[in-house]
Amino acid sequence: MTIELELGAFYKETREKLGYSQRDAESTYCDHSLISRFENGETVLRADKLLMAINGLDLTPTEFFVWHGEYLPNRLQIFNKKMSAYAINEDVDGLKTLLKTRAIRNEDKIFNILVKCAIFDLSDEMLIIKSERKFIEKHFNNVKQWTIYEMSVFAHCLEAIDDAEVYDIGQDILKSDEFSKIIDSNATLAKKTLVNLYVHLICHGSYRYAEKLKQGINDLLTEWDMSEKIILHIFEKFSLYRQEKSPELLAEIQDDLQILNRFGATGMAKRMTLFIKKYCE
Repeated sequence: MTIELELGAFYKETREKLGYSQRDAESTYCDHSLISRFENGETVLRADKLLMAINGLDLTPTEFFVWHGEYLPNRLQIFNKKMSAYAINEDVDGLKTLLKTRAIRNEDKIFNILVKCAIFDLSDEMLIIKSERKFIEKHFNNVKQWTIYEMSVFAHCLEAIDDAEVYDIGQDILKSDEFSKIIDSNATLAKKTLVNLYVHLICHGSYRYAEKLKQGINDLLTEWDMSEKIILHIFEKFSLYRQEKSPELLAEIQDDLQILNRFGATGMAKRMTLFIKKYCE
């Protein structure tokens, strides 16, 4: 049996499990007769038609292929898993084993920068060199549409980019929102990435950039984005505290964190506590 026949047969099996008829799954450019021929192995669907057929089942392509068993994590996901194993154990030496001494491919250069940012986060040891900073800034400035891959990389290498440049890139993410308007997972990651950028700018003392970025983030958030709104609220106070050194503001922040703990948001409270403790001085 060919791959095409297997995929068509699997599509039929999935459709029937979900309780959809061929007419339920059809669309303007992928009608039920085409779906029937695909399921019976009489035709091969082009990529655009296959995506329409999958969408007709109210599944994302990722969900469909995970179900099919042919889905493989991308190289960034695999690499992040390796990094996380060392980072969780605060194993800086382990992280250094992931560095490639001769990084020729762009992907290897990006992965090296990610590792060096993780090392800095754990130990304050800055290994990123000038050429790497220029490379990663140029890479992000050339992004035309912000995908999950690009946002995931950007979110983890903020320390490699100048604050003014990182602010401009954040504005580019806000403007390049075509995918975020259509794909929920992109919108969710964009919001988290921009909020993390806001926190990063405050911790670096770039308060003016942070405040200007927050205006755009607020326009993006909805009433359902409570975690992001809480982080913005607390770090807005932290920004004022760092500028005014008011003990009352620090006490308010600590009260807010205690409230989060009482409501069970212990993970969020712990992460913010660590950030605030690190940058309190």
